Amino acid sequence: MGNTRQYKTLVTSGEVIENTFTNKNTDPVLVSNNTIVLSELAHIRPLLGDKFYAELKLENNTDALSANNQILMDFYLQVSLSWFVRFEVINDIMSNITSSGVVHNVDEFSRIITPDDYNTFKQDTYRKAEIFANDMMGFLNGADQAGLYPTFAANKPKSLNNTYKNHGMIFYDSIFGYNGIEGCGSCGVSYVNGNDCNCGCTDC
Repeated sequence: MGNTRQYKTLVTSGEVIENTFTNKNTDPVLVSNNTIVLSELAHIRPLLGDKFYAELKLENNTDALSANNQILMDFYLQVSLSWFVRFEVINDIMSNITSSGVVHNVDEFSRIITPDDYNTFKQDTYRKAEIFANDMMGFLNGADQAGLYPTFAANKPKSLNNTYKNHGMIFYDSIFGYNGIEGCGSCGVSYVNGNDCNCGCTDC
C-alpha cells in the first residue's frame, strides 16, 4: 500500500461535529487531524482492506471520487467514521495534559459526570459507530452492489474477530454486540457463524 498519510482525511473536523456533536459550536480545533487519521486506521481501514482504503484516500484527496465511491462516502463511510472519531476524541475533550498532570476541562457552567456515566456515554458512542459501520459493510457486501466496488471485492479483508468494546475493555461474543450472524461476501446471504453458508459461493 502506498503512503496514504500524505492525503487529506476522509472526513473533516467540521463534519465530525455536524454529524455527531450536540453542540454544533464545538471548536473544530478539539478534533485534530491526527485523531481522525487514528480513527481511519483503527476502525475503517481494517473493514475496507488496505487497497480499497488507499483508493478512497487518493480519490478523496484529488476530489475525483468515482460516482460509486462518492455514494459510499456520502451515505455510509463519513457518518460511520465521524462516530468513531467522536469515540476516540472524547478523552481529549474531557481531559487535558498540563505541567500539573492530567486535568479535567470544566468551565463555570459545567460539572464533571461520574465515571459510570462517562463509561456509559463512551460505550454508547462506540455502539452507534458500530451500527453505522455494520450498515456500511452490509451495503458493500450486498448483491445490489455486485461489480460496483471491484477493488473492495477483489481485496476484501478476512472476517475480523467479532468484538465489542465495553468501558475500554474488549469482550468477545458479548450480549451487547455480535449476534452470531455472518454474511456471504458475494451474495449477501446471512448464516450463523461457524456453520456452512450453503449458498453456493466460494468466499463465505
